[in-house]
Amino acid sequence: MNLKKVSLMKSLIVLMIIGALATYFVSGCGGEPKIEIEPTEIIETRLNQEFTLSRGYDLNSLYAWREDHDESMIELVDTAIDSTERDDGSIVLSQEFRFKALKKGKTVITLLHARYATDGLKIAQQDFILIDIK
Repeated sequence: MNLKKVSLMKSLIVLMIIGALATYFVSGCGGEPKIEIEPTEIIETRLNQEFTLSRGYDLNSLYAWREDHDESMIELVDTAIDSTERDDGSIVLSQEFRFKALKKGKTVITLLHARYATDGLKIAQQDFILIDIK
């Protein structure tokens, strides 16, 4: 895959995430309630502590998890595909993201389970993980 396609894919993901976050933070006029998205998961952690997010991964589906986060609050330390063998001998794959908390406060990690198709980005799932750094 050439750098131009990678750059375009990153731009598309960023635009989608910005749209999702804009919806999350929109507040109505005239005292209407703020529109909120329920987090998929809440993680409490401490400053300088590492934590891992893990999601199922199917190599054959062409879907992969992509993440977006506030780099001033947390650092993406590593990302990897891990495997676990079940009792019946089958292998289960997971995509793992390891983060480190950099600053106290609350932030959101957005995970998109998506793939690229000829007609654009296909999103199978979106997760919003609330991170509470103490």
